[in-house]
Amino acid sequence: MTKQPFLMIALAAVVGVGGLAFGLSQSPAGSGQSFFKIPAFSQPSRVVSHDSGVAGPTTNGMAALEQLDATFAGISEEAAASVVSVLSAAGGSGSGFIYRSDGWIVTNDHVVGNSEEVQITLPDGRTLKGRVIKSQDPQIDLSVVKIDTKDLVALPLANSDSVRVGSFAIAVGSPFGLDDTVTIGHISALGRGSTVQDQASQVSRGYAGLIQTDASINPGNSGGPLINIHGEVIGVNSTIVSTTQASAGIGFAIPSNVVRAVADELIESGKFDRGVLGAYIRELKPIEKKEFKTSGGAMIDDVVSGTPAGDAGLKAKDIITALNGQEIKSELGLRILLYKASPGDEVTVSYLRDGSTRSAKLKLDTPEPQTLAQNFAPEGMQQFPFGNMDRQGQGESPMVPQGPVQLGVGVRDLDETTRGQFKLPSDARGLVIMSVTPNSFADRMGARAGDILAELNGEAVSTRSDIQKILQEVSWGDPVTIVLNRFENGTFSKITQTRRIR
Repeated sequence: MTKQPFLMIALAAVVGVGGLAFGLSQSPAGSGQSFFKIPAFSQPSRVVSHDSGVAGPTTNGMAALEQLDATFAGISEEAAASVVSVLSAAGGSGSGFIYRSDGWIVTNDHVVGNSEEVQITLPDGRTLKGRVIKSQDPQIDLSVVKIDTKDLVALPLANSDSVRVGSFAIAVGSPFGLDDTVTIGHISALGRGSTVQDQASQVSRGYAGLIQTDASINPGNSGGPLINIHGEVIGVNSTIVSTTQASAGIGFAIPSNVVRAVADELIESGKFDRGVLGAYIRELKPIEKKEFKTSGGAMIDDVVSGTPAGDAGLKAKDIITALNGQEIKSELGLRILLYKASPGDEVTVSYLRDGSTRSAKLKLDTPEPQTLAQNFAPEGMQQFPFGNMDRQGQGESPMVPQGPVQLGVGVRDLDETTRGQFKLPSDARGLVIMSVTPNSFADRMGARAGDILAELNGEAVSTRSDIQKILQEVSWGDPVTIVLNRFENGTFSKITQTRRIR
């Protein structure tokens, strides 16, 4: 039987092995400069040895290979001088990299967990305490850590918009606690999106615009850099797809342009916030760009009623082309501008509809806490079963969930689109379940996509705020009653269950 793949946060357990010792050199000063020059390669020629009859490279070919080999080795050494190991209070470990020479480090939010302070091991062997500043947003799996030291070697960030499929990619980190581990592969794909259930924090983490790579990424690589042949960070390694909880050649990194926007805000203001449109957006397909005669933009799949986008008159099939006059080239480009904005900001949205350019002014909203990110388009997202890679096989009892209580579902209003999608009758009432987080409370209660969430703890629900209001009175471990209405093959069934939420 073929195993289904697991999409996993690449956070390692602490293992009883020492880091590998390497002689590290210092990075050259400056940002965005190529550390090494790659030679231009011509079609390889081969010669045959008269002694052995075995074909081998020509002298010129060998020189080119040696230069390529030296280039990768040099890049790896330079990058390793800026990559750190991170140990959280909960005992999980991961990676990070020096973002600024005055002691600022970037890592994943799921690596630091709920810790306010973590232990940082620098490449020179020093171990220092680090103060954590978290994004506190399930859509942003990034945090920064401040350590009390200076004159560190920072890694420069590339423009991730320039990343191309097929380019070389180098991952550096501490998989399974093995410091200074380097793996080399390629960029396999761009613009991947998914949701992952982080069992440690009981949060459904949303990812968009991920860079896919076949450079080997394992538990403990999370938070470490994915770099290009110029020694620049193109992404932060965060998740993998695997049937074995180890590398299967499918890993994902958060693009560097997202990292830059989030890290700078966390450092400058000590917190992160973002503005919300209230629209489900996705990347334009090549055929759609041709159809709508546009080179870029972000497609609206649906608009949530009662949100800024809905109140401003935006509709499905509108293509957002600019925000406050800044051109939108992609779905991720729009998201990054929203990451830089704040709730309450007044913005002008330019968009295409029926071949003409229009604009609307609106005031950005606040994200819904600890739920599937409101701006994610279900059609553009994949959701894989999640296997927690932290402290696997150590016989520990499950962690007590932290943060607000949540059901583990993504929901949408009952409207013409959802009624048609799931063949729901016109008199149905409630919220349509669009996705169910694996191993969540809703999953254990048997909820499915297409079910209608009709009642929660005896109260009818018709909006997301109804759910939030009810769950505010619930603590983890309390009994919760859920009522689902299911319309399937022309039949109706009402499912009522009560179980402790955990």
